[in-house]
Amino acid sequence: MCKIKLIFLLFIYLISIKVSYSQFENIDIGARSTALSGAFTSLSNNSNALFYNPGGLAQLKFREFSVSYSPAPYGMTELSTSAITFAEPTKYGVFGLGFKNYGYELYRELNAIVNYSNNYDNKIFYGVNLNFYHLSIKNYNTANSIGIDAGVLAYITEFMRFGFMGKNLTGSTIGQSKEKIAQVYKTGLSFQPQENFNILLEVEKDVKFPLSFRAGLEYSFMDYIDLRGGVGTEPSIYSGGIGINYDVIQLDYSLHNSVDLGLTHQVGVTVNFGGKKAREMSKDQLKNSFKK
Repeated sequence: MCKIKLIFLLFIYLISIKVSYSQFENIDIGARSTALSGAFTSLSNNSNALFYNPGGLAQLKFREFSVSYSPAPYGMTELSTSAITFAEPTKYGVFGLGFKNYGYELYRELNAIVNYSNNYDNKIFYGVNLNFYHLSIKNYNTANSIGIDAGVLAYITEFMRFGFMGKNLTGSTIGQSKEKIAQVYKTGLSFQPQENFNILLEVEKDVKFPLSFRAGLEYSFMDYIDLRGGVGTEPSIYSGGIGINYDVIQLDYSLHNSVDLGLTHQVGVTVNFGGKKAREMSKDQLKNSFKK
């Protein structure tokens, strides 16, 4: 009886707030991108691009994997979220894998992703995700589905990028009730006035929710520390975070405050096998792409 009551209360709670996390809703993944309030579509230069812009993954020049974890978003362990991403650059393009786990023992969503991305003239980056969805409700039912995401990222000038992503372009559903998996469109611009400074502006439209605006700032100094901040609307959110880089390892931490739900945090670890060279190349990649 206690379990039934808990499921009922959780269900009522989730559907009564603007940012419902049920049925594979759009959730910000990765402490770096979360610190930017999710304004990452036009930057997407790490393996978490799988969740923000599949085309952005083609910017990576070295093997990379990342782990992120949010143990109790907004104080609720029932909303626990974790993710693992992996990217492998080859002469044929970049291949990526991702896995996201959301929920707890009574209600769980699993999302596995296979990605392929490539580029044209090192200025236009494009990619596609094949998603495998698995939904499990203890003592009730399980269901599976598949869906496709696609994205493109373009270098417009030596200081500006453009990005676009369509999530669940297939309009896939799951379960006997044909619940629609989140269908989201994102687009935005990122500006890099200096190699250590990024400004991000983004618009996001979930077909079930109002238009959302996002903005983020990222500043790097001493080659070891990144400071980040962001804001967003629908719902109103504020965020900040820090990244610490040493050799091949990057540690990220973010705080994220929702006016509706309160404060939460996320941690992440990224390993890029290019180390310091990869970080330097990433900072100069936009500018260098316009050099003859």
